[in-house]
Amino acid sequence: MLPVPAPGPATPTPVGAPPWLPSGRATGRGLGAIFEPRSIAIVGASANPEKRGHHILRSLGESGYAGRVYAVNRTGGPILGHEAFGSVSELPEAVDLAVLSLPAAATPEVIRECGQRGIAGAVVLAVGFGEAGPEGARLEAELRRAAVEAEIRVVGPNTSGLLNLAHGINLIGARGIRPGRIALLSQSGNIVLGLMNGLSAASRLGVSVCCGLGNEVDVGFGEVLEFLGSDPETRAVVVHLEGTKDARRFLSAAAAITPHKPVIVLKTGRTAPGARSALSHTGAIAGPYERLRAGFRQAGVVEVTRSDELLPVAEALAAQPAAPPGSGIGILSDGGGQSTLAVDALSELGAPLAELAPGTSAALRSLLGPAAAVRTPVDVAGAGDTNPGVFPRALEVLAADPAVGAVLVVGIFGGYALRFSDTLAPAEAAAARAISETMRRLGKGLVLHSQYACHPSEPLDLLRDAHVPVIESLDAACRATAELHRRGAPGARRGFGKSGFGDPREGAASHPVIAAARAEGRVALTETESRALLEDADLGFGPMEVARSPAEAASAAVRAGRPVALKLLSRYVVHKSDAGGVALEIAASDGGRAAAAAFERIAESARGYALAHAFPEEAIAVTVSPMLPVPVLELLVGAVRDPELGPALTLAAGGVFAELLADATHRVLPTSASEIDAALRELTASPLLDGARGRPAVSRTRIVKAAAAVGDCLLRYPEVAEVEVNPLFVYPDRVAAVDARVVLRPASAEGFRGAGVRNPSR
Repeated sequence: MLPVPAPGPATPTPVGAPPWLPSGRATGRGLGAIFEPRSIAIVGASANPEKRGHHILRSLGESGYAGRVYAVNRTGGPILGHEAFGSVSELPEAVDLAVLSLPAAATPEVIRECGQRGIAGAVVLAVGFGEAGPEGARLEAELRRAAVEAEIRVVGPNTSGLLNLAHGINLIGARGIRPGRIALLSQSGNIVLGLMNGLSAASRLGVSVCCGLGNEVDVGFGEVLEFLGSDPETRAVVVHLEGTKDARRFLSAAAAITPHKPVIVLKTGRTAPGARSALSHTGAIAGPYERLRAGFRQAGVVEVTRSDELLPVAEALAAQPAAPPGSGIGILSDGGGQSTLAVDALSELGAPLAELAPGTSAALRSLLGPAAAVRTPVDVAGAGDTNPGVFPRALEVLAADPAVGAVLVVGIFGGYALRFSDTLAPAEAAAARAISETMRRLGKGLVLHSQYACHPSEPLDLLRDAHVPVIESLDAACRATAELHRRGAPGARRGFGKSGFGDPREGAASHPVIAAARAEGRVALTETESRALLEDADLGFGPMEVARSPAEAASAAVRAGRPVALKLLSRYVVHKSDAGGVALEIAASDGGRAAAAAFERIAESARGYALAHAFPEEAIAVTVSPMLPVPVLELLVGAVRDPELGPALTLAAGGVFAELLADATHRVLPTSASEIDAALRELTASPLLDGARGRPAVSRTRIVKAAAAVGDCLLRYPEVAEVEVNPLFVYPDRVAAVDARVVLRPASAEGFRGAGVRNPSR
C-alpha cells in the first residue's frame, strides 16, 4: 500500500479543462482529488447496514484508508464510530472528495453545496438520471449545470463507485477484493463486480483501480484512462464499454498508453442498427461500431467480443512478456485432440506456430520417446501421466528454440495427482516450480490451459503465484497466447498519440460551391460541385462536359471521339441510377445522334422521378464523359463525420454493389499514408491489386493518395458531412475518380466541430 500524505490543507493541482467542458471552466484539483483523496465525506452515511452509505463507510475502515473520513447525515448521531455532521456546510474542512449516497432529486443541490464548501470532487451513486427517461434526462442536465457552477469534478451518476486499493480507498463496498495490478473501467455494477471477483479468485494480479463511469456527466472514460496511464500500480487496463460521450478522447488516451500498458476492451451493443440512414453508400456500409472498432486497432487497443476472454487476455498481457518479432507460438500438450483444437484456434486468430529447428525436434524425441509428436504441436504422448517432471524438461527444450516466442501448455497439467494418483502430487508441484522458473529464465511468455483450473490444485496455485495465467477455457487460453504474439509484432505498440486522435485539425475554410448550395438550402452538392471541391483537395478526375440539351450532348460526344457516359446532373437527385439518370457506352461515331437520344431518355425519366418525389422543378442537364477502359478493380473511397468519433475514412470494394458486397475497412482521421495502406490490405479484394489470376498489379501509392485527398476534403471544410468517390477506377499506372458525391451538414449543425458532441441532425 502506498503511504497516504499526512493530514494538512489540500493543495490545488491545476489541470487543463477537458474539451467537452464550457470554455473557462475551472477544474478544481483534477482527478487526483477523486482517486487519491486525503479526506472523504460520505454524504448520506447511514447506520442501517442495508444502505450503501453504511457499506461505504464500513469499507473505508476495512480497507485501511488512512485519510480523514467524515459522515454526513441530517439526523446526526454516531455511525460506525464517526460522529455525523448534519450537512456538508458543517464539515470542519473542505474535503477532497464527497461520496453522495442520496436520492437523485436531492443530488444537484448537494453538489452546489459541496462547491460552496470548496470540495474538489464528488462520486454520485444515485440512479434515475438520463437512463430513466425524459424526466431523468432533465435531472441529469441540472446535475451537469450544478457541477459546472460549483466547479467540482463529478464521477457518475448511476455509478457503482470506485476504489483505489493501493490507497485503501473502497467506495464500492465490495468485500474480498484482492489488491493488485489490473485496473477496471465499466458502466455496469454487476459486470465490474464479476471482474473484481474473477481477478481475486483466479489470478494473483488483483485489482489496482476500479471505476464505474455511469452516465459520464463530467468525468469520462478518456480522462480516467489518462490518469491510469501514469498510475504506478496499474500494469493493464480492462474496459467494459457500453458507450462513451467522448470516443475520440478515449482513443487518444488509449493510443498514448498502449505502447507501455495494454488496454483490453469488451464493447457491448455492437449489433445495434446504424444511428441514421445516409445519403451516401459510405454511411450505409460504415456503421458507428465498425468505425469505433477501427479506432481501437489504430490506438493499439485489444478488443475482445467474449466476456470469458477479457480477464485471461488482460492477465497474460499484464504478466507475461510479449513474443519477439518474427517468432511463433510453441504448443506443449498431453493430448492430441486438444492440441489440434488449439492449432485451429491460433490459426484463425492469425498467430503462427513456431517452426522448430531440427535439433529441437531431435532433443524432444530423445526426451519423450518414439510415441511423442516432436513438431509443433509437441505432444508428450502420456509421458506426464506417470512422470510430471517430463513437462518442465520438454518445455525447456521447446522454449529454448529461437523460433518460439511464447508457449501454450494444453491439457490436464495440475490435475495428474487428482486424475491418476496422490503419489504424483510432490512431483507435480516440483514440476510447476520448474516450469515457472524455466520460462522466467528464458524470458518468454507462458499461458497454461488446464481442465483442472477450477479444482483445488497446489501445482496450479504455484503457477498462479508466479503470475502464469491458468485458464480453463481452451479458446480463451488460445486468445491470450495469440495476443502475446500480436503485442510483440512490429508496430503493435507504436501508439497514435501524435497523429491520430487528438484535435482532428479541421480547417475553417469554406468554398464557393458550398456557399452556392447553402444559398439554395441544399445539403447535397451536384457532381460538378463535388468534383470542384475534391479537385481542390488534390484528387484528379477525367475530362467531363456539361450538356443542357440534346444538341449539346451530341456535340460533347463528338468531341470525345469515343463512347461516352451520360449522367443526370441534378441538385436534388442523389442516386442517379434510381432515377434512370445513367446511360453508358453511348456511341460517338454517329455524329452524336445516340448521345442526343440518350439525353432525351434521361430527361424523360428524371422528370417522372422528380414528379413522383415532389422535387422542385429544374432544368435538365447531364454530364458527358468519355468511357474509361475496364479497370483492374473498382473501389469506394469515402469519409464521414461520425457524431461520436469525428472524421473517419472508409475504403471498400466499389461500384453499384458496394453495399451488397460490404467489403469495407475504416480509419479514424487524421491518419497516415501507412495506415491507409494497411487499411487497403485488409480488404478481401486486396489481392486483386497484386496481380491475382493474371491481372496486372497496380500501384497502391496512387490509391493511398486518392484516399488521403478524400479525407483531407472532409477535414478542410467543416460544413462537409460526407464525401464519397464511387467508383474509383484502379489501373496499373493510375487511378481515376469516376463519380463523386458530397453531402453537407444541415445548417442547424454548423456549430458542431469536434468528436464527442452528438450532432442533433443525426
